[in-house]
Amino acid sequence: MKMITIIGGSGARNTLKALKKIKNIKINNIVTMFDSGGSTGYLRKKFGIYALGDLRDRILAVSENESLRDLSAQRVEMEGINHNIGNLILYSLVKKYDKGYLEVAKDMFKTPKNIDFIPIVDDIKCSANLVIKTDKGDFIGEDSLDINSDKELKIKNVTLNKKVNISKSAADAILNSDFLIFGPGDVYSSILPNTLVNGFEKIMQKSKAKKILIVNIMNKKSETYNFKTSDFVRLFEERGIKLDYVIINEKTMPINDIKGKYGSFSGWVKNDLSDKRVINGDFINEIVPYEHDPDKILLPLKRIIK
Repeated sequence: MKMITIIGGSGARNTLKALKKIKNIKINNIVTMFDSGGSTGYLRKKFGIYALGDLRDRILAVSENESLRDLSAQRVEMEGINHNIGNLILYSLVKKYDKGYLEVAKDMFKTPKNIDFIPIVDDIKCSANLVIKTDKGDFIGEDSLDINSDKELKIKNVTLNKKVNISKSAADAILNSDFLIFGPGDVYSSILPNTLVNGFEKIMQKSKAKKILIVNIMNKKSETYNFKTSDFVRLFEERGIKLDYVIINEKTMPINDIKGKYGSFSGWVKNDLSDKRVINGDFINEIVPYEHDPDKILLPLKRIIK
């Protein structure tokens, strides 16, 4: 049985939905725990726990408990914050079961037995935040990019404000994987933070897995303004991650409300690569055009993993 590990941002839920349809594979989801905005940020500050939002997102992507999945996707206002009910459920499980909460959550949400969810850090009380250096100043916290989503930022570097170690489960998953899939998602605030923990670089050097990057469909003003595909690849190569495959969407479509609903986005990611690693095609979700369509992205993934 081949093992695939996803190290991605919010868009990785569609990667997970695609991989779920491939038989006889084991799927690990390594998840960043450093988000600091919205419901997740509120729970971190009030209760001193790590971020639960991305974890919730991945669990709901493959949950077979339809009623609980639908409930968890709803929102409720509490203390001026619009909370995702799934976050509140996960926090309740953390409070009751401590480190055993994930096993209980997987059982409650009826996630497939061949799919696992792995926080990048072990410490449930981890309080580390991103430090983001930009051409318009330094920011603390992932949510600072959301707050400045209307600004065209050039990010110079991201680090963590505290030293934290990679979880043993995440390290083992990387070492034992046949394939590592990076993305898609917010590259600076959701994907690269996983690479900043102590031990990640050393583990990656030992990894013999084939490494796949799924490039974002659109750029975000506050993260990847005017990025081309080569810019995304560069970010990973600078961290010693040698990519074997680069999956690139090349379809665009008219969007009438690009300054409205998609106001934080700054246009399509243009492809400027043509080497043997590149797999390009139409991978766009035409209903939500900044996301990948799971059925479309399944095709190149099946050809690679086979």
